[in-house]
Amino acid sequence: MIITTASDKGGVGKSTLSFHLAAAIAELDQAKVLLIDGDANRSVLSWSERVDPSQLPFTVVGEKHASKWFQKGNQADHIIVDTQARPSDEDLKDLMEDTDLLLVPTTAQALSLDTLPQFMQRLSALGGNVPYTFCLTIVDTRTKDEQDAREFLKAHEQPVLDGFMRAFSAYTKASAQGVLVRDARTDSGRKDNNAGIAWNDCIAIAKEILEGMS
Repeated sequence: MIITTASDKGGVGKSTLSFHLAAAIAELDQAKVLLIDGDANRSVLSWSERVDPSQLPFTVVGEKHASKWFQKGNQADHIIVDTQARPSDEDLKDLMEDTDLLLVPTTAQALSLDTLPQFMQRLSALGGNVPYTFCLTIVDTRTKDEQDAREFLKAHEQPVLDGFMRAFSAYTKASAQGVLVRDARTDSGRKDNNAGIAWNDCIAIAKEILEGMS
């Protein structure tokens, strides 16, 4: 299965979602997962380079080195492609032709939702039979943002995962420490209080996708 994450807006946690989705799918499906970093920011590659290889349950390669990786005889059960933000129509069309699922992360804040109708129109104009779904990220559960976002997407007849990623600083700590969010620690060395909850969010998203695509 090939999953491509793409967004029309930066700063929505796309790379964080891709990174943890790869880890969660590898764990749930006991599978070989390849994560291809196609983002010019190289966020996924940079994160992976800080992780102890023995603690990373998937493989990360840059977009330019993906072909060479396969030429060496390597194989993957699942491939996740983290794309650059704001892909052009041409890039978006290519992505939709080469994937089994287009995963579109979006924050639940109204400011982000305001730009979604234009992206929806682009997806509709490109046509094709590739399924896509939205995934809510950086959700502040103390507000009604998640509920409002779901109602907005439902009103526009757009698919959205039940699973979502909460707005936890544990993700930032995990990136800086070179670990998955489940192992994020505070400055004092104690495990972050929200690390487990954040990881469970990632597992829920991965499980929903696997079940939906099976």
